[in-house]
Amino acid sequence: MAKDYDFRPDSEESVNLDKLLLTQRQRFSLLRWVLYGVLCLVGLLLQDSVLCRVDFRGGCLDLVPCLIFMITALQGAEQGSIFALVAAIVYDCAGSAPGLYVIPLITVLAVLVAVLRQAALRRGFFSIALCAAISMFLYEMVVFGVGLFMGQTLPQRLESMLMTAALTMIAVPVVYPIVRMIGKIGGEAWKE
Repeated sequence: MAKDYDFRPDSEESVNLDKLLLTQRQRFSLLRWVLYGVLCLVGLLLQDSVLCRVDFRGGCLDLVPCLIFMITALQGAEQGSIFALVAAIVYDCAGSAPGLYVIPLITVLAVLVAVLRQAALRRGFFSIALCAAISMFLYEMVVFGVGLFMGQTLPQRLESMLMTAALTMIAVPVVYPIVRMIGKIGGEAWKE
């Protein structure tokens, strides 16, 4: 006769996703970050297949870093920093990034701009656009500086790098509503 405290082996049922206990808020938060990742992958696809062929005075649209900076500024430094790191790694592994130094560059710039936005600016279109402009300008200048230092570019290409930052800023009003709509999924990430 078995007693209540006798050893019983674990059941051999498989663990299904229906037993994954997530609250509705956690599911929506997971959905938000998955959609942000999909948005960056679609941006990467557009950038590498279509937008790289369209240039204006030597500059072309650099959509993926802009998306990363906008998402990080919108979601805040705590949650956005992890996303910026993962997205920068994917951006570099996809072969679109100018070099491996882009991973820490995008991550650090995204976090600094998100901290600046949280500390000094209210959350809205103009603050996100300003943060994206500052970070894109700094990103393009560091990429240009590294390329100049390594002998991969000429000083005469500075104008085209500035044009790339300017063209990317033109895309911000087009992409911001999509980023903002995804950001509303699951409620606000934090209160200001």
